[in-house]
Amino acid sequence: MSYVVHRCPHCGGPLPAPSATRTERCKFCSLLLAPGPGGWRAAPADVPEEPLLEPHLPRLWVGGFRYAVRGRLAHGDASDVYRARRDARLTEHVLLKIARTEADVARLEREQETLTTLEQSRVQGAAHFTRLLPQRVDHGIARLGMNGRDGECRCTVLRWRSGFVHTFEDVLRAYGSGVPAESSVWMWKRVLELLGWVHENGIIHGAINASHMLLHARDHGVLLCGWSSAARGEPKTDLAMSARAILQALGGTATPEPLASLLQVHANQEAGAETNAWALKDRLDAVAREVFGPPRFVAFEMPGWR
Repeated sequence: MSYVVHRCPHCGGPLPAPSATRTERCKFCSLLLAPGPGGWRAAPADVPEEPLLEPHLPRLWVGGFRYAVRGRLAHGDASDVYRARRDARLTEHVLLKIARTEADVARLEREQETLTTLEQSRVQGAAHFTRLLPQRVDHGIARLGMNGRDGECRCTVLRWRSGFVHTFEDVLRAYGSGVPAESSVWMWKRVLELLGWVHENGIIHGAINASHMLLHARDHGVLLCGWSSAARGEPKTDLAMSARAILQALGGTATPEPLASLLQVHANQEAGAETNAWALKDRLDAVAREVFGPPRFVAFEMPGWR
């Protein structure tokens, strides 16, 4: 039995076996190819490629795949985040995180190093907590334009996470007078659980704020994004920032004194504040039982989504 390896005549990149009627664009050099005797050849200028969905959208290439950029979702400290869709028969919805300037590229690279370290963790709970990190699809130089010839930028491709569609900034807008105090408990618990595991890996997030906390309203989940500020450091910094974020979400909500006191002590790093996320989560559990009774599921809704 013998095998035939098909390659791009321009760059030598591997290709699938040619079809008698279908064109193919090389995933490595973007050249449009047509089937020819014995393999692929450069397509004549008058041979159209397959019709595109949403052809009016801008395109870019990362890791050999072309993506249609559907719009900007967020303007971060060092990057812009866009929603996109892979140009393929079996498409995939993704997020594109693009560094704005050359100076921001280093921060995007540090984020990659941190996520790699956490993804390779063997600390207990890794199988669960790594799912609450940004899910990377690809990372590298993105080539801009339909043919990848309109410039370059540094880009990370992240998997679209169904349900994690609201930042805490969205929550603040939806609940102008503050979230219910009982709901703030599960929000803080989810953050502390993730931080407990992250800190056991010797890493602090370093930038816990409303724009870096993504919430799954229906399933009571929270994940953290924005890892470009992560470093080795004191966990109490993360704990203080998480308490401040929850206080911001509570806004003007009437909060039972024991819960309000616990938040204030840690937001201000006062005497008696815990320095371990798991220990703080245990204290939060005890306070929640004191003021709300045994744990129960309390539905939390965001407008326009269930």
